[in-house]
Amino acid sequence: MIAVVLLQIIARYALPWSPNWTEELARFCFIYLVSIGAALAVKDKGYVSVNTFLDRLSPKAKSKMEAFILVFIIALMFTQFVFSLPLMDIVTLQKSPSLNLNMAFMYGSMAIMGFFVSLYSIFELLKKFK
Repeated sequence: MIAVVLLQIIARYALPWSPNWTEELARFCFIYLVSIGAALAVKDKGYVSVNTFLDRLSPKAKSKMEAFILVFIIALMFTQFVFSLPLMDIVTLQKSPSLNLNMAFMYGSMAIMGFFVSLYSIFELLKKFK
């Protein structure tokens, strides 16, 4: 993504023309980085959380509430995964304007995010019960 954006910047100022596909590729890279980053945030516990409520609970209640939150995340992300698969099938006929990529590839980022966030949430939930 950095190379693509750098190419666009250099082309705007140093070349007589700039490639029109760089903006689209940078956007696609950003979407996939966010999708994969969300899963890694769950894996590394790097997501944003407001602990004001959780800090007031007893350790046992806090653990139960964290488990409930993980179950809710699993349900939400698994639902996203399931519903993104038919959506990928619907958009298989569409192509991106500049790169001429199949848009199912782009909508696949939703499936990847749903799958991996729910997978890592399951792993975190299993760690809580060990």
